[in-house]
Amino acid sequence: MSEPESKGPVVAAVVGTLLPGDVGKPFTDADRIRAMVSHDWQMLGAQYEWAEIHGVSKGLPHGYFADLLGRAAAAGEQLGLAFAALRDAEVWRDTATEPATANHRNIAGRAVAEASGLWAVSAGHAVVNVVARVVRIHSKAAGLDVKLSWTGLPAPFDSGRLANLSLNPETVKYILAAARQTGKVALADLVEPLDDLVKSAAWAALAARRDAGYHRLRPQSIEGGVPSVNPWATDQAAGTLTLSVSTFSDYVPPVLEEVVTETHAGYEALSSAMRDVHDRLPEALRAAGVPIYRTP
Repeated sequence: MSEPESKGPVVAAVVGTLLPGDVGKPFTDADRIRAMVSHDWQMLGAQYEWAEIHGVSKGLPHGYFADLLGRAAAAGEQLGLAFAALRDAEVWRDTATEPATANHRNIAGRAVAEASGLWAVSAGHAVVNVVARVVRIHSKAAGLDVKLSWTGLPAPFDSGRLANLSLNPETVKYILAAARQTGKVALADLVEPLDDLVKSAAWAALAARRDAGYHRLRPQSIEGGVPSVNPWATDQAAGTLTLSVSTFSDYVPPVLEEVVTETHAGYEALSSAMRDVHDRLPEALRAAGVPIYRTP
């Protein structure tokens, strides 16, 4: 996606490939729509100074909105990285399979597909932190502190574990309950896209693959790989254990096409949720008592 010439610093950018040069897939109209979600989230960061003035005038800690909108901009960039890596994975998927290059295709294609998933999960974590901080601004959302082990509004730019939430069903449940407790429909509406996301099969599959690659046994991508299940067969009646030994491995590696399809579904679910959260943010901030953006 080309960028127009600008005399000032670039505040938002979406790339179509993680490789140097223009070697990725051609951009389609659908790609441009997807890219705009990343772009729009990044553009939120460009308004942090104006938001800071509003926030401080409403009694929020100095730096609260710089932190909040910085997280939003970061979420946008991470979504853009997931977008680019997914497109690269699709290039590998569409590459003709030949015996001599099959392992290269499977290893590289799966790697960038899973990289897309890693960036998508990271973007999701950033978004839930943005949403939680917006909801917590409202005084009637203070009950969230007990659930999240907070001691009030999270300190700006706190790098501690408690201040940085993970996107998961339990955390979203707590934030949604707190939003509803305020009596402000716009705050509950802000959280609901994330509630739908974490309950979706597409997101659950993407997160599960990320978990396997991050801190569990990640199956190998080659045909001669080691099984990811116990190779011993148990015969309870005979009370025996059997291990079959053969010259060639019967291991079946993950199928690249299936991994890319799974990644694409997870990305689309996240992108849709982020689009809805972005569009609902102005009204939610107004409901929280900090009307930064104009609303209809």
